[in-house]
Amino acid sequence: MIKAEAVIDKFRYALDIQGGYIWGKYGQSWTRKDQDGLIARMVKLFGNDWQTDKAAKDDDYYMGAKYGAKWIGHRVWDCSGLWRWAMSELGGSVAHGSNSIYDRYCSTKGTMTAGKRSDGRTLRPGSAVFTSNPETGKKPHIGCYIGDGYVIEAASTQKGVVMSRITDKNSKGKYKWTHWGEIKGVTYAEAEEDDDMARPGYAEVTGKRVALRKEQSKSAAIIMRINTGEEVKLEPEPEKAWDYVSYNGKVGWMMREFLQEG
Repeated sequence: MIKAEAVIDKFRYALDIQGGYIWGKYGQSWTRKDQDGLIARMVKLFGNDWQTDKAAKDDDYYMGAKYGAKWIGHRVWDCSGLWRWAMSELGGSVAHGSNSIYDRYCSTKGTMTAGKRSDGRTLRPGSAVFTSNPETGKKPHIGCYIGDGYVIEAASTQKGVVMSRITDKNSKGKYKWTHWGEIKGVTYAEAEEDDDMARPGYAEVTGKRVALRKEQSKSAAIIMRINTGEEVKLEPEPEKAWDYVSYNGKVGWMMREFLQEG
């Protein structure tokens, strides 16, 4: 069995050497010849104006041909290729494809919000984390949760291998990482509670600048406003649509619809 810590070490290595991103790759060294080959392919298929051709932009190799020159001399992966390479280096294997990894190579899996598993268990370091297309249910992107609220991912041709937050949001303001999975053949240690994970008796603020009020009324005086993602302690006087909470030494009432209890 492969220890989760060993998987994380492989992802950290890819980050430390400033690994790049080329679609379809899994740890190869990117060369000028490789880059020229991508460009020649695009010209052959779409002509000399391939960079502005609408059809070309849908081609899997478009981004690599346009931006891949920055990774010449670097090792390169795509998102699932980084998982394929890490597991192969450690004597294991997964498919090259994030959706296939989720469907076929996760021993346990499920949904999550802001790094909190929907089953109430703590997200364990070394877990695979996934984005999801809400229309198709497919998992187009994958990363590795390394603990302490962070993910390492082969993000894009422009960014390469980077570290991001498990609580990052996408362009639509939704949490980016929506699913998790523990990979077959990997042993996971019991995780300590991360700072980003909800604790019993606490709740995360989900609304934008939610009012902490002196009374249980929308017209009551506002003590302060608390930002999205902050954690408040639930005091033992919940009633109806309001929760009595404390935050930074101040106590008051917040509407329950803007809180997500751990």
